[in-house]
Amino acid sequence: MNSLDDFPSDFNECVRFHGHLCPGLAIGYSAVKAATRLLNVGPSRDEEVVAVVENDSCAVDAIQVLLGCTFGKGNLIFRDWGKQVFTFMDRKTGRAVRVSLTGELPGRTKRHALKKKIEAGLASDSETKLWDELRYSIAKELIASDPELYFEVREVRSRIPPAAEVVETRPCAICGEGVMSTRLVTRQELLVCQDCANI
Repeated sequence: MNSLDDFPSDFNECVRFHGHLCPGLAIGYSAVKAATRLLNVGPSRDEEVVAVVENDSCAVDAIQVLLGCTFGKGNLIFRDWGKQVFTFMDRKTGRAVRVSLTGELPGRTKRHALKKKIEAGLASDSETKLWDELRYSIAKELIASDPELYFEVREVRSRIPPAAEVVETRPCAICGEGVMSTRLVTRQELLVCQDCANI
């Protein structure tokens, strides 16, 4: 039977936060481990470490748990580019490491085929069990393997974004909801939120 006891305790924390064990979470975990080895950094109490993520997949939850990078602190930056690529930056040293998933995960084709059957309600109990076992074994392999088997890990030159800034909140001239003043746009000489500007 698959057990979380087979995984490091910090990965188990990621699973608890995320809600389930999956290869995507293991991708984020492995990416963090690869980057922090090069940067020699740990969890960010404030904004010392910045993560720029190029997807909104399960992997990002591992980054939040392990490095303390969050939207609320302003040190988690999302670029909607659909790539399993993560750049980690250390504000103290100015160094940055880019980690990109380049290797094919084992069993990927089989997992996707099984998932389609499960979603269509056509999978047998044994196929559903096999899908769970594949997710477990792939996550375990990712975490135990040398990151260079699946990732390109390299130090890069990157402009570290400015620290989060607290700005004035002002009401939208149309809906009245409070908006960060830096996000207001002008429409017909009124300062409005982006929702109202697009109506």
